[in-house]
Amino acid sequence: MNHNFLLTSPIINLFIVTLFLLAKKASCTDPQFLACNPESCGDGQNINFPFYIQNKQEPSCGYPGFSLSCNDKGKPVLKLSNNEYIIHEIYYQNQSLRVSNAALFGKSTSCIPQIQNMSLADDRFRLPSSRASLFLLYNCNSTLLANDSELLNYKVDCFGENGTFSTLAMLDDDPLLGPASDKCETGAVVPVDVYRGENVGSERMPLLERGFVLNWIASNCSSCEESGGKCGFDNATYHFKCFCPDRPHSWACNSGNGNTGRKLIIDCIIFLPHLLSLLQLLQLPALEF
Repeated sequence: MNHNFLLTSPIINLFIVTLFLLAKKASCTDPQFLACNPESCGDGQNINFPFYIQNKQEPSCGYPGFSLSCNDKGKPVLKLSNNEYIIHEIYYQNQSLRVSNAALFGKSTSCIPQIQNMSLADDRFRLPSSRASLFLLYNCNSTLLANDSELLNYKVDCFGENGTFSTLAMLDDDPLLGPASDKCETGAVVPVDVYRGENVGSERMPLLERGFVLNWIASNCSSCEESGGKCGFDNATYHFKCFCPDRPHSWACNSGNGNTGRKLIIDCIIFLPHLLSLLQLLQLPALEF
């Protein structure tokens, strides 16, 4: 065989250079794709888009307004207005999560601390229409309550609380809520989940510990994930991005022009043996990738 012809043939040289560049490009993975791996606070929950953990994940790996922190118990914490909420479970498929007020987390008694109303000022989170509300009534006149034996069943006093004032906890559909409010100075409304047919009775602490479901509103991540990408956000353009092995794409790794990193790697695997065989035929040293 005429090796000189092979060495000087433009077609063969182009073939070698093309395969070399293809293999090199396939080995270069976009850094944003590598950065957006799931993380955890320690409780086993994987945190990924639209959420991101401050100081553990890049802000570009999440959606604006979805930053989380980790408490000393290894639980993810979401801050809404001036309240902090423990995240018990995230349901990525239907874009919802179960949370409870952090002030109630880990309480070993039935004592309910004073908490503030939940405020959802922006459009990132919404409460389901089916949720119930628990009214926490503070500084209720104990003398007036003593004259109403029914209201005494709603007391959730803390140990050491003075005998002048009491705290009541009542569901929003309770017919005694109106008369009870007249005997109390302040209050807060807490969302709770009451299941159909559930007999709540006088137990209020389990409702607060169970928490409630929040729905979130952010760009849907399914198309990006199904294409092998990782969802993120470009704060410069303020648009959703799908981080792919080759580069960021608008919605999915197979969108736009050009091949994805996955296709490049597959092409490299297919053609690399041909390149090595050709190098052996030409008696050239194998290229290192």
